Amino acid sequence: MDRTLTPEEIKALIHLLGDEDVWVVEHAQATLRTAGPEATPYLEIASSTSIEQAIRVKSRSVIEDIHVDEIEREWVALQAVEEGEALEEGAFLLERMVHPERTARQEGARADLAVLAAGAREAVPPETAIDEQVDALRRYLHEACGFHGNIENYYDPENSFLTSVVARRTGIPIALALVYLVIGRRIGVPLVGIGMPMHFLIGFRAGNGYRYLDPFYGGREVGRGECRLLLEKAGFDPAEPYLQPAPVVAILERMARNLIIIYQNAAREEELRLARRFVTMLTGAVV
Repeated sequence: MDRTLTPEEIKALIHLLGDEDVWVVEHAQATLRTAGPEATPYLEIASSTSIEQAIRVKSRSVIEDIHVDEIEREWVALQAVEEGEALEEGAFLLERMVHPERTARQEGARADLAVLAAGAREAVPPETAIDEQVDALRRYLHEACGFHGNIENYYDPENSFLTSVVARRTGIPIALALVYLVIGRRIGVPLVGIGMPMHFLIGFRAGNGYRYLDPFYGGREVGRGECRLLLEKAGFDPAEPYLQPAPVVAILERMARNLIIIYQNAAREEELRLARRFVTMLTGAVV
């Protein structure tokens, strides 16, 4: 926008959301969306107090669009940072996409991650072989800190959000893998995410290939043959790409698609819509 809208102009545009002319409504929506967060407080008032249902509904829609635009701008900015940081911050973006109110909660999680990393530095001996470092990190996270797979309530959506996984010490495989990757990056242990279908793993370089660990089941090592067997049992061709490091976008997309399935089954329409919009933001695909 060339200039900032005044409160009176914002209120006038909101009033036009109830107009019978579709072009007028679309123009008002687009202008309010471009105004961004400055328009949000007025839209929130209209979404709950307007006597016109059309204004209430369209105000909520514009609020969501403004929110998604903010998340997308942050995601674009993350393209300039290194992959490990982009993954961590991208996971936080996914959570804020679905739960815009969790900004303060995420700051608390960052502080908790810093504490976990400090403990990991003490637990993981420096300048030792990578397999010894990974095993020390595994013992620290699972035995000392208590991170474990949530078998009892696997489909709780909170199992997919980094703030909840850090606070509760439990989650699904990909979220627990994220904890490994986040802490590993902070202390210099080079880990990668392995996008096995049905069950996400972590890996580390060993010679010309990788060794694999399952963060859901105590970080136990999973042999290459077992990985191939698991793929075959799940109906997948045991192809090599499944056993290679997954890129940041693929990891975040998988986290979001897990939530899509959960929200779809629970008929949680608002969260479902926002999780879908996150996938669209990452990939360009409409889901």
